[in-house]
Amino acid sequence: MNSADPGSGAGGGTGGGRETGKVESAGTGSPAIGAVGDHATFSWVRGGALTQDAWLLLSAVLVIIATIGFTIFAAVRWPGGPESQYVWFYLLVALALLTAVAATLYPAASRTERSRRAVRRAADARRRRTVRAVLVGVAAFCCAGSVLTWVDVHRTGEVEVELAVREETANGVFTVTMKPPPSGDVRNKLKLTLIITDKDLDQSPCVGEATAAVTSDDADPHESTMESESPAEFELGGPERGARFTVGVNLSDERCPVKLLARGTLHND
Repeated sequence: MNSADPGSGAGGGTGGGRETGKVESAGTGSPAIGAVGDHATFSWVRGGALTQDAWLLLSAVLVIIATIGFTIFAAVRWPGGPESQYVWFYLLVALALLTAVAATLYPAASRTERSRRAVRRAADARRRRTVRAVLVGVAAFCCAGSVLTWVDVHRTGEVEVELAVREETANGVFTVTMKPPPSGDVRNKLKLTLIITDKDLDQSPCVGEATAAVTSDDADPHESTMESESPAEFELGGPERGARFTVGVNLSDERCPVKLLARGTLHND
């Protein structure tokens, strides 16, 4: 009786040739080929590409992420100044988020309407994709507009500047000094506001309708007469320039002790 030797045959022995089966598998994903053993391979075919509806949904989500991300960045780098100059930024951010969210919630082509005629289903799908595309486009436009608006305010809008006030003489002569703005600042105008008050609030007020004569060697105009709490514009002669003002307070009673406060706002044309 002959019995088959499990170690013999085409696949047995160390000196004989070795055969392994070829294995192929199919599924979604990127094409890939790998080796199992010596000759066995496996691969899968690439799945279908993203549909137009999926791309529109992804675009809407990206607009939401970009808008929220830049809003956080803007809050961290907020330049300051009056809130009225940021109205367009607030409005465009709100519109970008609202339209992007509307685009994500807008229904895509329904798969349950198979009873309709093919032409009607195709027209309905195109209409829905068009509406979603318009919403995504408006959201992206508003997001870009909010970025440009904030950048413009950050570069040229009104920002408060620190002013140092020093009393030179007891008869109402002061110096007001503004340090140069940070490097890269393009603002070249200073809106200066002087506040003249009584130095000793425990005594009867004596300032009245005071005015101040302002002289500057660093800004134009070189001389100006200002009323208390009435702003005046000064040209700094260029960006990144400081300024120094000599302020002489004009009072009806020269013996009245006064206190001077100064507020400044930098801006551009």
